Amino acid sequence: MPQTTYQDPNRLFTIRVPEGFERDAGAKSLVFRHPDIDGAVTVSCLRHRTGDAEVNLFDALPSRDNMRNVERSEINGAGVVYGDHEGELQHQTEYWRWWTMQRGPVGIVVSFNGDPDARREPVDAFVGGIEISENPPIGVESFTQIAADVYARTLDKPKPEILRPLELNTGEKSKLGLENAYISYMHAWDEDPNTDPNTLLEQWFEHLWGETNRDLGPFEEVRGLIYPVVKAWNFARNTDVPILRRPIVDGELELLAAVDTGRTLRFVTTEDVEKWDGVDAEEVFFFARENLQALAEDMELQALTGPDGKPRAVIIASGDSYDASRLMLPTLYEKLSEVIGENLLVGVPNRDFMIVLTADDEQLVSNVSAQVKIDCESRPYAISPKLFKLTKDGVELR
Repeated sequence: MPQTTYQDPNRLFTIRVPEGFERDAGAKSLVFRHPDIDGAVTVSCLRHRTGDAEVNLFDALPSRDNMRNVERSEINGAGVVYGDHEGELQHQTEYWRWWTMQRGPVGIVVSFNGDPDARREPVDAFVGGIEISENPPIGVESFTQIAADVYARTLDKPKPEILRPLELNTGEKSKLGLENAYISYMHAWDEDPNTDPNTLLEQWFEHLWGETNRDLGPFEEVRGLIYPVVKAWNFARNTDVPILRRPIVDGELELLAAVDTGRTLRFVTTEDVEKWDGVDAEEVFFFARENLQALAEDMELQALTGPDGKPRAVIIASGDSYDASRLMLPTLYEKLSEVIGENLLVGVPNRDFMIVLTADDEQLVSNVSAQVKIDCESRPYAISPKLFKLTKDGVELR
């Protein structure tokens, strides 16, 4: 069996897995097994909090007081400590071997449980294949802290509140998710471990809000990546370069266009359109709608039925970031009116949820209206707490 390499998803370490060892895909943790060894090798990783980097992992192990045959060495730039332990668990003898590795803020614990007479050399070789990153990428908590500072500095706005890792409160019940930015950072780190998250975040925020002169390239090369994005009326109105927009409901909802690369979302600006010879705003939104229609071709709908068993509402929550944008599909009213009736209301509390319901059921309207308001106030990428009227001609106020 050839040697393989395991890379930690957080890029904190890699393992050159020796021949014969294979990862246990059914285990909840990171476990490796060898057909000739009675026992399992488990790998755990942690990143020290600031100020805790001097903590000795080996001395912190619960069974440290009963450790025997303790040895200290260095492998691949990391300090390594080995020890073995024999004790009792639920009145049965248990046997463990432990290795701890530390390099900077990153620590690794490798444990082996199994036959006490099993040769130690195979697991020693496994440990020897572990390499802790010399310049590990920053974690999501630190990335979020930096993002709050860069947001305020780059966009000249108040520093946003951190709601949770990778989520900022950017004001007026608006929440900004940083998942795409962190993924971009991790990809950049793969190319260069010295990647500065400050620089990357500055570029990301500028692209996100359209405050950049960077050329998107020929329209023919990006038109397949353009999608419509439904936003609240006041979204990103104070940008250096105006974002391309068109009204859906005056003062309430509007439509933007964004180039979605799968890693970043860049809103199209008026300057972008001016650089595309022979292209106007209508053509941009035409392709955005066409691309969304192709994406939504196999759209799954979740129907809510009434006491009579007939559909009274339809929920769209596919999780592809364009659920609210489906509001702009030209056939939406036609398709759903055949299912739940012609008198329709629609709610888009956030980017990842849309509900269309009959306006003829007062209790349902009341319940859904309350839930839409809650979702808008509590979920990321908020849009509107209101229900709107959906007709064959579009969307309008109730």
